[in-house]
This record gives sequence, C-alpha cells and structure tokens, in this order.
Amino acid sequence: MTYDELMSIIDKSQKNDWIFSDERGIYTYKNDLNIRIERADIDYDADRFSGEDWATRHPDPTAYREIYEIFYGTSFVKEIFMVSVDGHRATLPLPDRKTLTITRQQYRFAQIVDQLGTLDEYMRRAGLEVKE
Repeated sequence: MTYDELMSIIDKSQKNDWIFSDERGIYTYKNDLNIRIERADIDYDADRFSGEDWATRHPDPTAYREIYEIFYGTSFVKEIFMVSVDGHRATLPLPDRKTLTITRQQYRFAQIVDQLGTLDEYMRRAGLEVKE
C-alpha cells in the first residue's frame, strides 16, 4: 500500500465504511482492517482554540483543536488537525484563514468523523466553503 493509495481510499470512503469506537476514538476501515484513524485525547488547556471568529461565533464560543492520526497497520501515516466547536457539537476542518475555504479532501475527511451529523450546518454557521 502506498501513501497515495491509502489517501485515495480514505477520500473515496463513506462514513458507513468505518467502524467507530467513541470510547477509544478509533475509526477502522471495514474493507481493510489495517487502515485506522485515531482521535487523540484533547488537552483542555493546551488545545484551546481561539482568536478565529469562524470557530468561536457559536452559542458556546469555546473551541478546541483535535488531532486525528491515520495509521496503516502499525505505521503512522499522517495527522490531520480539526477544530471542535460549540461544546463539541461539531468538528470542522481548519480552513484557509484568508478565504475560509477548505479542500474537497478536508471535507470528505470531516464527513467520516462527523458523528453527530452536524458538519454541513456548522460549516454554514462558520462561513466555511469547499473550494472547487
């Protein structure tokens, strides 16, 4: 498995292609059990995310950085930074600060980890758009 093959599998996958353990913060790809995504525990002091209106304009203005790590077997492949907003009601990709746009790949990844089904609603609230 190459890096590009792995990233293509993740990008083309659907949320229901993954087994999720909320308690462990682990997503396992059903079609290849060697592919997994692990959500790191949030450090509520070090991971506080502030200063960007798109992340803090929600009823609960507290936001936290979340780190997701992609593994193939025991090999670390990549980490992806997201932001948990509005009391953990949504997890949003980090946009380009000037344009508030995200890539299609960022959006597809966010769909996988969107456990509450709130991604699109919160992207609208935050003013984030997918760059075509």
